[in-house]
Amino acid sequence: MNQHDEKLFKLLLDEREISRLLIRFSRCIDTKNFEKYAELYAADGELRTPWGGHSGREGLAEHVRRDLGKYEGLHHVSAGHSIDVDGDTAQVRATLLATHVTNDTGTEFWSVGGHYDINLKRIDGAWKLRVVEIHPTWRFDTSPTTEQEESQ
Repeated sequence: MNQHDEKLFKLLLDEREISRLLIRFSRCIDTKNFEKYAELYAADGELRTPWGGHSGREGLAEHVRRDLGKYEGLHHVSAGHSIDVDGDTAQVRATLLATHVTNDTGTEFWSVGGHYDINLKRIDGAWKLRVVEIHPTWRFDTSPTTEQEESQ
C-alpha cells in the first residue's frame, strides 16, 4: 500500500469510528443509558443546547437524566454525517430528528428537527465528544395542552 492509500485508509477508519460513536450516542439516549452516554465525552466535554448545557463529563449523566429520563420513550436519529478529520480532532455536522414520547401508549409525543455541530478529539486512541451543540429548526407536538400551559 502506498502512502496516499495509507492516508486514505486511515481517514476512512477514523470516519467509520466517529460515525459508530454517533450511533452509540443516539442509542445511549434512547435506552436511557445515561452513564454510558457520558462516557462518550472527553473529561472536559460540553453539551450545549438552547435550553441549557453542561460542562465536564462529571455530572453529565444526571444532567441528561433530569432532562430526558421522564419520557416514556425516546427516538433520536442523526444522519448525513459530514465528518472532517484533522489529525486528532474532527468536526461533524449531522442532521437531528428526535422524538420524545409523553404517554404510555405512544400516541402523544413531541419531535424536534435540526442539526448537531460536534467537535471530537482522539484521546488515547479513541474518539471522544468534546462539544455537542444542538441547533433545533422546528418542533411538532401532539400532546394536549391545558389552558394553564397555553397562558405561559
